[in-house]
Amino acid sequence: MDLRASVVDALKEHRHLRGAYVFCQEDGQPLTDGLMRRPLERSLIRASITREQGRIGWHDLRHTYGSHLAMRGVPLKVIQELMGHATIEMTMRYAHLSPETKERAVQQLDAPASQNRAALA
Repeated sequence: MDLRASVVDALKEHRHLRGAYVFCQEDGQPLTDGLMRRPLERSLIRASITREQGRIGWHDLRHTYGSHLAMRGVPLKVIQELMGHATIEMTMRYAHLSPETKERAVQQLDAPASQNRAALA
């Protein structure tokens, strides 16, 4: 996974504090599913985020990451590499576009060719 240099530096500093895991229990053991879910659920409640189809989990954040990259015009091949997908088809399952992004793309047909690339970025 590609990370920003500041994140890598922070992880290196953290490495010696508790052992092999970045996110772990006080005794250094890995977090359980329940311990991982509770802080996410509290954060979702504080942010007034709901999902009609059921619970929102950590994996949904991965979909959000792929979608935000796609909506900002990052090429699918780059998103594929960042997400570690073996196939572009898998990446396309993650890279959802918002209605606004689709509308901006269609509006490019009305703009002069020189403005098209800048408006999609």
